[in-house]
Amino acid sequence: MKKTFQALIALVTLVFLSFPSFAAPIELHYWHGHTGKLESIINEIANRWNAKQDESKLIPTSKGSYEDILAAFIAAYRAGEHPHMVQVYDAGAAIMVAQVKNGVVYPFEDMAAEHGVNFNKDDYIPGIRNFYADSDGKMIGIPFNSSTCLMYANMDILEAAGVTEIPKTYEEFEGIAQQIKDAGYIPMLQSHSPWIWTENFFSRHNLLMTDGNNGYDAVPTTTLFADTPEFITHWEKVKEWKDKGWYDYKGRAWGDNQAPFIAGEAAFWLGSAASFSGMKGVVPNFSVNHIPYWSSMTGGKAYPTFIGGAANWILSGKSDEEYSALMKLAEYMTTPEIQLFYHNMSGYAAVTYSATELANAIGFYNASPYHQAVGEQLSLTGSTIPGGYRAGNWPQIREVIYENVHKMLSGEISVEQGWKNTDAGAAKLLAQFAKTL
Repeated sequence: MKKTFQALIALVTLVFLSFPSFAAPIELHYWHGHTGKLESIINEIANRWNAKQDESKLIPTSKGSYEDILAAFIAAYRAGEHPHMVQVYDAGAAIMVAQVKNGVVYPFEDMAAEHGVNFNKDDYIPGIRNFYADSDGKMIGIPFNSSTCLMYANMDILEAAGVTEIPKTYEEFEGIAQQIKDAGYIPMLQSHSPWIWTENFFSRHNLLMTDGNNGYDAVPTTTLFADTPEFITHWEKVKEWKDKGWYDYKGRAWGDNQAPFIAGEAAFWLGSAASFSGMKGVVPNFSVNHIPYWSSMTGGKAYPTFIGGAANWILSGKSDEEYSALMKLAEYMTTPEIQLFYHNMSGYAAVTYSATELANAIGFYNASPYHQAVGEQLSLTGSTIPGGYRAGNWPQIREVIYENVHKMLSGEISVEQGWKNTDAGAAKLLAQFAKTL
């Protein structure tokens, strides 16, 4: 009996050893700053990747907001518990590019070459590619969720007010604002003043925002807010609009100004391209348009805006096997098919020309013309300034901007004084960042 049992054990052992062993898929951890619908879209991309192959498993984790994720990643890296890839927003680009020399961030372009990724640098829209590149043009971050500021128009309100054309310039807006107000509506609302009417005012009007060629030629030491007459004029106009009831400021939170537009109280709202997904099917009849500009300041030319959103950044400290799997994932996430899926579902821009070509080939923009505005505006040509800025501590500088915008709009301080205050506060923060380099 004992011999029979031993023989059975030997047989079972032999059978098990004869089966091929299957290695568990490599877990790839990706931290991002999306919640709600945008988080569900990221999860769907992860599900598609995980079903497509069995070498790796993408595990996306939301860390809340863009500000939250930057703080979480820094703390995790110091503790050695960081993910393979992290999403960091536009304001943190200078911080992340600077971390290459500190060994924290691995440049995407170098990693792609090392692992043989099918990567065509020229396929990326220049304004998107260069925002996350270093001063030599090397791509450090991986562009993925790129937005820009756009103007949403409630077409039912415009019809009720007797307005027949969407204004392309702020001069044209001034020509119809009182007409909209007289019809009982708020003519314009705008979210995120540091992004739309500060950073993107400069890009939209082909003006430098900091010294050092926006930080691309030298580490910036000062912002150029108070020293740019066009910028001061714009904000004096904004204050005038507010006093006339042509513009209203509901608060600094993004939704404070978007909510009245969704509720049908405002004709125009300046917001993000990524807000399209949250309004589609909610606002009955709206259009998506390029953000206005002052024709008197540009000679009638429309210049592109800076991007918003974020890029994906590869973090150091992982194995070659993990990086090889990660690069296959990165290649997948920027295929034309996935980019078009993300573009359609979220409103973010398609970051490559090949994705736009696919959209045109299948007639996507014929079915949804409002998706086209983001790519069109980002692809405008003629700028003589860099397609971004390299200014450290920019998240904190945005806080200084918010503080002074509130005081300017409330009449507590003049527009000129507000921007002088902001320049002074920004200079201190820029100096602090320069010491870390």
